[in-house]
Order: sequence, then C-alpha cells, then structure tokens
Amino acid sequence: MQNSLSKLIERGVVINEAVWHMTNPKLAIDSFRSVCESLSLVLPNDFERISSVISYEGSNSVQFLQFDAKEDDWNGVIKNNLELRKEFAEYSEGKSDMSHILVLADDDGGSVFMITQDSPEKPTPIIWCDYGDMYWYSIDGKFPHPHDEWPSFTDFFEYLVEQEEKNLEGDRE
Repeated sequence: MQNSLSKLIERGVVINEAVWHMTNPKLAIDSFRSVCESLSLVLPNDFERISSVISYEGSNSVQFLQFDAKEDDWNGVIKNNLELRKEFAEYSEGKSDMSHILVLADDDGGSVFMITQDSPEKPTPIIWCDYGDMYWYSIDGKFPHPHDEWPSFTDFFEYLVEQEEKNLEGDRE
C-alpha cells in the first residue's frame, strides 16, 4: 500500500508539472492542524500524505476549496464548511449533522466531500454528488439520487490523476 501510494504521488507530481502548474503544490502541516481544530475533524493519513507533497486543488476537473486558506478566506475550506454547517442546520431546523463531513468542493453543480472518521488510519469515503443531495445526506445519511463514491482519499486522488492522464493522452493524439 505504501509503495503504491508513493507511485500515485509520483504520477500526481507529473500531472502537476504538465497540467495543474501549481507553483507551491504542497500544503503545510499547520493547514491540517488548523482545519482539524476549527472543524473538530480527524483527517486521514493518506489525505495528509498526498497533500503534503502535492495539492489536489489544482485539478482541472473540479473547483476545489482552498485548503490552506485562512478561516475568513472567501474560498477557504474552513469558512465554507462553517457556513454550510450553519446553513444546513438552520434549513433543517437542527436535523443536519455535518460534524463528520469535510466539504472539499462545493458549487451549484455539485459537492465533493469526505466522510471523516475518528482515527487517521481509517479510510474516509469521498462522495461526489449534487449539491442538494449533500444536504439530505447530512440529515439521514442517504442520497435521493445516484452519486459517485470512492472508499478513500487515495482512490479519489487516483481518479483525478487518471482523468488528467487521459486528457493528456487525448491531447497528444
């Protein structure tokens, strides 16, 4: 597993250089701590390992929230997660529970979020669904419509890398 994660990170570095062009591709450990403390979440080891080498934020297929942004940054993961928690709690009259959810991307077209666990060793499923379906999940843990799901952040990151590799191959043809 460790070896395959290293190879995936190497592929991500190649994609970063070819497509994402992130000048500062890795995230500081302080960013992880800040998000964990501000949102009372435990982030998984694979997420931390991948993001400490290369940022997934530059992926062309998804407009991700900025993970290393300050708490009051308009596009920052902390601010957006706190606002969504408040909005969903008000709209659902307190029935919504997003305490274990980390929203990674959110716009009118859809949401990508991580279902965090109580230990960094446990895999954290990544869900890509319609925006409104995230609301229903936060209330009863169910989705009213089909959605995409990956068993861990590693699997999701591999999907992003594979999509970019396919795009690069298509550009070469």
